[in-house]
Amino acid sequence: MSTHTERHSADVTVIGGGIAGCSAAWFLARAGFEVLLLERDAIGQHASGAAAGMLTPSAEAEPGSVLLRAGLASLAELRESLCSELAARSGIDPELETSGLLRIAHDAGEAQALQARVAALQSEGVDCEWLDTPEAQLLQPGLAADLHGASWSACEANVRSPLLTAAYAGAARSLGARVVTGALVTSLVIEGDRVIGVRCAGALEGIVHSGCVVVCAGSWSGVLDAWLAGHASRAGLPPVEPIRGQILSLRESTPSLRTMLWDANGYLVPKRDGSVVVGATEERAGFDARVTAGGVASLTAAAPRLVPALADAVLERSWAGLRPGSPDGLPSIGPLAGIEQLVIGYGHYRSGVLLSAISGALVRDYVQGKGATGGADFAAAFDPARFTASPRNSSCPS
Repeated sequence: MSTHTERHSADVTVIGGGIAGCSAAWFLARAGFEVLLLERDAIGQHASGAAAGMLTPSAEAEPGSVLLRAGLASLAELRESLCSELAARSGIDPELETSGLLRIAHDAGEAQALQARVAALQSEGVDCEWLDTPEAQLLQPGLAADLHGASWSACEANVRSPLLTAAYAGAARSLGARVVTGALVTSLVIEGDRVIGVRCAGALEGIVHSGCVVVCAGSWSGVLDAWLAGHASRAGLPPVEPIRGQILSLRESTPSLRTMLWDANGYLVPKRDGSVVVGATEERAGFDARVTAGGVASLTAAAPRLVPALADAVLERSWAGLRPGSPDGLPSIGPLAGIEQLVIGYGHYRSGVLLSAISGALVRDYVQGKGATGGADFAAAFDPARFTASPRNSSCPS
């Protein structure tokens, strides 16, 4: 057996094969970088593979928030060009469906609050409207009878999250990126205040020397705390925690759902194959990604509250993922103060799929040394330094 340490190199090494890492790899490869993407398991195996794939900024974010603006910008790019470009490059169709979203009010109080929300969203130029009960039931037959109206956003969409994640990775590969699964990154290689690479085990053994390292490890990004032990930047690490989301898939004998539905108890997402995805719980269960009887029970009860006929639908399967939560629900994207050649992109919580176009573009800009030209409006809100008083590096010089 050889005892020497193998040496590899890349312009940029991206750690993490979820949607954040794969979108970063795509945008970096398209910008001309030699990219190495390292994933310890399989591409999209964790939160990105478990997500319902909703592209619904009007439901996910509050009016006036940076998350709403970023979500709308990312949705527009995914709809207008990015999904088709990824499909052409990778040969993988993300199954983008502009099905629209009905957000349901079940009583007068919910209706009043939802009408106010529609007015606030419209004032910001969001394409949405209020529908009374007959209008909502005409748009989506089979809705529960005890409605008090709904908001309607025709432009919102959904994808198959595992397929979109794979399409990002495949498109990056088509431009020369190396994608290695089963590769466990065990530590950063640091000289002084500069990251110069990573140490790997598994499918890729040895040291990878890199001009920049990008950490997009989702709920597992907290490993940076150990990797930076003894380094001043450790104190400025944005916190991240796993939030379990259980989800399931139903199938009607005759598919009837054609729009996404959302209420206070859950959501329904019709997929191209006729199935209906029902989600999702939000649980602090540590790194336990198992499905529970209680989680399935709550979701199977939520579905017929929106569409009564779903009480007779067949339960196809159930699964769970660990969303990377952050204290303010926003991702941390950018360099860390006090350490060069390291960029992070994690903490997307419920919005990893929705924000993938913005997130990947921001990572690319920081690696290029341009600051946040691809998302300047969102850079301050996503700045890792918001959790500390320390100034950060403006870029990761190439």
